[in-house]
Amino acid sequence: MFAQRVELASPFGRSFWIIHLVLPLAVSVLVLFSLERTGADLWLADRWYAFEGYHWALRNHWLVNQVIHHDGRELIAGLGLVLAILLVVSYRLPRLRDWRRPIAYLLTCMVVLPALIACFKHFSSAPCPWDLLRYGGKLPYHHSLSYFFGTTRTGHCFPAGHASGGFALLALYFAAFLHARYPVIYLLPGLLVGFTFAFGQEARGAHFISHDLWTLSLCWFGALGLYILFQPNCWARTASSKNHDSDPVL
Repeated sequence: MFAQRVELASPFGRSFWIIHLVLPLAVSVLVLFSLERTGADLWLADRWYAFEGYHWALRNHWLVNQVIHHDGRELIAGLGLVLAILLVVSYRLPRLRDWRRPIAYLLTCMVVLPALIACFKHFSSAPCPWDLLRYGGKLPYHHSLSYFFGTTRTGHCFPAGHASGGFALLALYFAAFLHARYPVIYLLPGLLVGFTFAFGQEARGAHFISHDLWTLSLCWFGALGLYILFQPNCWARTASSKNHDSDPVL
């Protein structure tokens, strides 16, 4: 019964690609290009910096540094551990067998997406706001994509790493898309946790808002790509849906 629901609930029709790929890609390009070519990053960071008394007063504050940053990271790690245990138990407990693929998919996203962001950061020379002359640091400001990518000992602040742990939870939407009637509500945990992590790091002076929106976009498209890989009959369904015009229910 569950397998039949999965087949019926996840057709890869034209609407699926428009809603999950084309429109998000268009919005991402528009927003990120606008942030790259305007001073919106600096405008928002300037106001945070002024609000905190023209120094990053919240950089080591217990709420953003300990709770949101450190404890938030532990929370995501703990959730990943729970999923790993459930995945192992699903091979022993028949009632979890039908949930094995969604659990495996979600766990994969929570491991792979932050790891990819971390690799990206490792080769980025873009500095954090707190490293810039404008905010009491020593480095000049440039747009994020103006910095080179390669082996570097400085920077490593683009895109946002901590927020990737939260935005990876956007995969809950695709995991729920396999069987839930209204999977769109499962976007809320990823958005809530991701933007909370983003807020904490921006308040500390660790990131510009564009860094976090880049991470949001990369996690969305990464979750979409992994979702497709977890559907063995994806391309067959895509071809079939052209004849039946079958659209996913959001």
